[in-house]
Amino acid sequence: MTGCGPAARGRHRLLAAGLGLASVWGFSVTGVGQTFRISVDAVAVDVLVTRNGRPVLGLTADDFTLLDNDVPQQIESVLLEDVPITLLLVLDTSGSVVGAPLAQLLMAAEAVAEALRPDDRVGLVTFSHNVRVVVEPPSLPASLPDALRRVRATGGTALYDATFAAFALRERTVGRTLMLVFSDGDDTTSWLDPRDVLNTAQRSDVVVYAVNLAGVAPDSWQERQGRRSARRWFATEPHLFRGQYLPVLAEETGGSVFVAQDTGRLRAAFARVVDEFRRRYLLTYAPTGVELSGWHELDVRVEGRGRDVQARRGYLR
Repeated sequence: MTGCGPAARGRHRLLAAGLGLASVWGFSVTGVGQTFRISVDAVAVDVLVTRNGRPVLGLTADDFTLLDNDVPQQIESVLLEDVPITLLLVLDTSGSVVGAPLAQLLMAAEAVAEALRPDDRVGLVTFSHNVRVVVEPPSLPASLPDALRRVRATGGTALYDATFAAFALRERTVGRTLMLVFSDGDDTTSWLDPRDVLNTAQRSDVVVYAVNLAGVAPDSWQERQGRRSARRWFATEPHLFRGQYLPVLAEETGGSVFVAQDTGRLRAAFARVVDEFRRRYLLTYAPTGVELSGWHELDVRVEGRGRDVQARRGYLR
């Protein structure tokens, strides 16, 4: 985080308050001081390659070009599907999902856990006006159904606080970590400033996918224009762009936003998220010719016409 004026100091006080609340939730938050994970000398970057909206498989290191702060890097390995994942479910259980919507949400969460592999792991965070770590990672997927049956819906929507809490849990997860966030509305009750959560996202290797209910289609011109505006103005007027928080968070981490037309389609949306995540490539490289600390802007390209690349914008160390 940067800035030392009154606004920045106010944000830091709110962040400290949020940290105090996190201690009440029952775990130690290290997200603010967290740095992007590097194993020995290697940086790992999740990358999705698509053509006409479908994942492109069978690529090798020779098919990719990766620049770190405009400096070409030597890609040392490319993995696909072979790496176990930890699924962090972050579910909106505010009063707006009472009744049938909550039942559909919990069935979708249980179904996606059942589809995980034996070596995958899970964690569960629910949020209304409070944030609860219901299942601490790395837990077996079989532990999720009983926990879901105890979930109730009530209160407001602390979306920023909940995503921050999930980033903090990265210290407990194993393997590649997917954060799947469901929310049916904008944040209404968080203590934390969304800019601080985005700062934490830049220091984490977690990939965020969001699922929300029918609204503006994520690939529409209106949504893309809104995201550009959000990126331009979010730093000064985040309250004006609350609806853009999840799209910006997903873009920062290389994920996506999926839209379910109604709660009955959440199961299909959740399954699509996990399936797409498994089809992402994991590129590793040892940074050369760049400073290890500070902001690292990433530019990942792939050979072949008509192929689209989706990866995090960069990382902060």
